[in-house]
Amino acid sequence: MPKPVPGSAPATHPEPSPVRPTKDDVVLHARHLEQVLGYLRDGTNVNVVGMRSSGRSALVRRVIERLNAGGASVTRICGVRALQDRPLSALAVAGVQIAATPGQLPALSSAVGSLEVLLSARPSVLVIDDADDLDPTTVGAIVAVHSRARTPVLTTSRPGGRRQPGTSALTAELQPGARVTLAPLRFEGVHTLVHDLLGGAVDPATVARVAAKSGGLPGLVAAVVDTGRRENRIVQRDGLWVTRDSLWTTAMSQSVEPFLTDIDDAGLDAVTLLSFAGTLPLRTAQRMVAPDTLASLDDAGLLQVLADGDEPVVGVFPPLVAEFITHEGATMRNLLARDRLAEVDRHVVPVVHVDRGQEAAGGPLEARLLAQHWTAERVARRGAWERSATPAAAVALLESVVLTTGAHHEVEAVLQGTSAEGTALDRARLVAWTATHRALSSGTAAGALDGLDQHRGTLPGCESLLDAAALDVSLLVGDVPAAALDAAAPPAEDEPVARAALLVSRAAAALAAGRPARADELLDAVPDVDGRREHVASLRALSRLLACDVRGAVDDALAGVERARRNLAPEALHEHAYVAGYGMQLQGRVVELDELTSSVLALGTAPRHLPHVQAALLTFAANAAEWQGRRDYARTTALQASALRGPRGPHPWMSADLLTALVHDPDDDAAADAIWQVALERAQAGFLAAAVTAGVRAVERSPSAERAAQVSAMAATCDAPLLSRLADYAVAIASADEKQLAVQESALYRAGLRQFAVRTAVARSVLLLEAGEARAALEHADSAWSQAGLRGRDLCGLFAPLDRAVNLTVREREVAVLVARGYSLPEIAARMVLSVRTVENHVFSASHKVGADGREGLARAARTWLTCGQR
Repeated sequence: MPKPVPGSAPATHPEPSPVRPTKDDVVLHARHLEQVLGYLRDGTNVNVVGMRSSGRSALVRRVIERLNAGGASVTRICGVRALQDRPLSALAVAGVQIAATPGQLPALSSAVGSLEVLLSARPSVLVIDDADDLDPTTVGAIVAVHSRARTPVLTTSRPGGRRQPGTSALTAELQPGARVTLAPLRFEGVHTLVHDLLGGAVDPATVARVAAKSGGLPGLVAAVVDTGRRENRIVQRDGLWVTRDSLWTTAMSQSVEPFLTDIDDAGLDAVTLLSFAGTLPLRTAQRMVAPDTLASLDDAGLLQVLADGDEPVVGVFPPLVAEFITHEGATMRNLLARDRLAEVDRHVVPVVHVDRGQEAAGGPLEARLLAQHWTAERVARRGAWERSATPAAAVALLESVVLTTGAHHEVEAVLQGTSAEGTALDRARLVAWTATHRALSSGTAAGALDGLDQHRGTLPGCESLLDAAALDVSLLVGDVPAAALDAAAPPAEDEPVARAALLVSRAAAALAAGRPARADELLDAVPDVDGRREHVASLRALSRLLACDVRGAVDDALAGVERARRNLAPEALHEHAYVAGYGMQLQGRVVELDELTSSVLALGTAPRHLPHVQAALLTFAANAAEWQGRRDYARTTALQASALRGPRGPHPWMSADLLTALVHDPDDDAAADAIWQVALERAQAGFLAAAVTAGVRAVERSPSAERAAQVSAMAATCDAPLLSRLADYAVAIASADEKQLAVQESALYRAGLRQFAVRTAVARSVLLLEAGEARAALEHADSAWSQAGLRGRDLCGLFAPLDRAVNLTVREREVAVLVARGYSLPEIAARMVLSVRTVENHVFSASHKVGADGREGLARAARTWLTCGQR
């Protein structure tokens, strides 16, 4: 129950209203909204701290709406910087009556009295927006009133460390107090907000660019999207919102320039320097900028610092501030900054690892580091190609092109403008690169394979490289050639690079066919050559995964992700992230899966020749959101994936067209049929690992013994233990046999496949419930919840089938939740405006449906799995 505030009558503070939060609440700051309301309800003063554009004022508006809906009287005061030299001006503007008497003390006394009258209503809350800009006399008046009325106060302020004595003087007196910090939005929040603002499917690279440039500040996200649409920088093509050219326009200045109003000339010089530098090692920045200036910028939130051992990296935050300065800054100041940078010996800084929980803060700087590196590489490589358009220079340039814009016409221009002069190996690499590009562009293998055949016999020592390219093309837009799986070793006289390419491609084909043992044999024979090591490492991890060594596979893949970050290697980063995400999904490590996919997708450097890998990462992100009950994010992610252009990939989950069905209504048989058709198509083409995976999901959605038997037959043709276990699980699900499910549940836990073990446990509980064994169903559901080791209810969505089977009424569910919160039956009756007898009936009925023996069992269910489907 709410705690009474000293000096006031009990229950005078507002309860949160049952009013449904708006979409802005859900996207931006739902958790903070409830947190602030909870503090105010308990009589605790709150200071909401956030940068400009962080959503402070939006949060205040939502709080006021909820307070008013709950019957509270709200008095709002806004600090105005232009009136800081006018005593009591903020109170006067807010409508506080101040007697027009000469002298400061009478005016102050009048203001205090009038403000006390405004706050005399019960319940009452004082809201002070932009407290940094209050004049000292107003601060004194508010402190004086609060010392007597003890009305809870909500203030908002900007970050500033100890440099804001006015705000500090106010918040120091508002006790008991709590600080709520509005951090930038995580990638999910930016993703959802961008889709909401644009009202349609958005290219993943566009979302990543908006996230990186805005730093996750919602006001800047909205500004980028709005100006981008108005200036035709964000346009809709074939139903997909995409970015063309730079997102910066002069119109953005109005939203960005206010970030610099709180810094002095030394700070502006430092920000200008860092803006042109892009990113700097902290040691270098300290040689160029006074430490106290750097510290003050950090206090104001205008710097990001990421630690990487002994070499921290520093950059301007939000990144749009740097763009404003470099595009619109004073000419002389900018020239001086460039001259100073030219005198400094700067070295390339590795991309740092962003620790768990730091994605929102670290993502923009990490994205900028990658973009900065590959943009510079592209410029340098284009210069080299223009000086000598050889195949070697062309391949190097194309590698950088697909990691930046990847525009089709630009790739074609390089291919058309490259000479035929060069070594056989360089020419073969360009031919292979061209074949892959043609296959991805056309979606068919014919033209690409014809181009390869034209060079047969003309590139001595490189036939294996051409064979590898042909196999890669087939895996992308064709099928798994059975002959390639057990073919003879590549010719010994071929170049090591060519032999390595063919062995690696055959290993990928073996994995696609569900044969990890064969893949390991092929990978063991791969010569150790540059350019293949990380790809080989990712395939080895995938092989471990199919062999059901899930923990080892995930550990290897996460190590690969870290190496790729440090080496500025987006292609390797996505390949390793795919394996890690696939394994985490099997393990049920949903929180970590969400963090991994968000951090990779936010970088905005998805290689354009790997759309199928990006489709898999989007699928993992949507699945994680679905299991956590975040269906809006899951659906917009599915919308985004469905707009990806490109073929289905060779491995599980690499089908963009699969995701829409996965997040569809779980009771929709048409969605299950769509998933099953993907499984059949993948099986027919020889991609058995992908076929089994999709088939299992189809059986989950619509249990069918016939389909389960087909999945089992597919898995039987493979030698992958993971696929066999998944097929056995599908057979058990389709059987509706509680004993068979019990066997599988135990086996899946032992194998480390926690996600499927939880699914099996839920299926068992549903069967027990349908058989009239409600008590046994409850006990097993509780056991499954505990054994799964759920952290933060991260697999809550998997319990939704049981929640639906219980089928509580709306009233029964509301009562169950209040019982779980510790309310007594009379208290519940008062809150719900019902009789105690009616509440007792609801408790009895809900307990009976759940299988609980009284309120304690009902409360335990309501605290765990019972409300998972309602989040």
